[in-house]
Amino acid sequence: IPKWWAIFPVRLLGNIQTGTTPSKSNQEFYSNEFPFYKPTDLEQGINVSKANDNLSKLGLQAARYAPINSVLITCIGATIGKTGMIKRAGAFNQQINSIEPFDKIDPRFIYYQAISHFFQQQIKLNASATTLPILNKGKFETLFMYLCPTNEQHRIVAKIEELFSSLDKAIESINTAKEQLKVYRQAVLKWAFEGRFTNDNV
Repeated sequence: IPKWWAIFPVRLLGNIQTGTTPSKSNQEFYSNEFPFYKPTDLEQGINVSKANDNLSKLGLQAARYAPINSVLITCIGATIGKTGMIKRAGAFNQQINSIEPFDKIDPRFIYYQAISHFFQQQIKLNASATTLPILNKGKFETLFMYLCPTNEQHRIVAKIEELFSSLDKAIESINTAKEQLKVYRQAVLKWAFEGRFTNDNV
């Protein structure tokens, strides 16, 4: 890495929390005011804004609050390592650890590192080797991330998003081509059984 970069445990890059679930027996904790994020909600990636479950203001007070742009990382279960960045403040369950980046650290810079092979491998190597993999908060805080000056973070994020956009367009083109090939395959079969390949008069 460039000599002016540094490498730090994540506890020095942001506020770390492990989620909790407000008691299901108290109906007053649950309504539609604040999202309550679970690992399945993190499928939304860098733009997590919806949750399948929601809390009331009272429920939010009984849970672990996560402000906008917190990075949520699944640390328990088969989907360990699944990551999202929230666009609505809310709370999250005990399967998730959150990173609320400190000032002058671009949350997107943290998010993209969290989904990188380098960081995902750290998660897997440090998780308990049981049927249900678990990475507790103490170990999670010791995982490493790179850090560079803020303006360089912004440039790196901008380049990642530019290249990811190009990749998304390429995938879209490939999917369109696949659909066109399906149509062409059916056309070939249709022509074959109409005699077009053997009858010069057709």
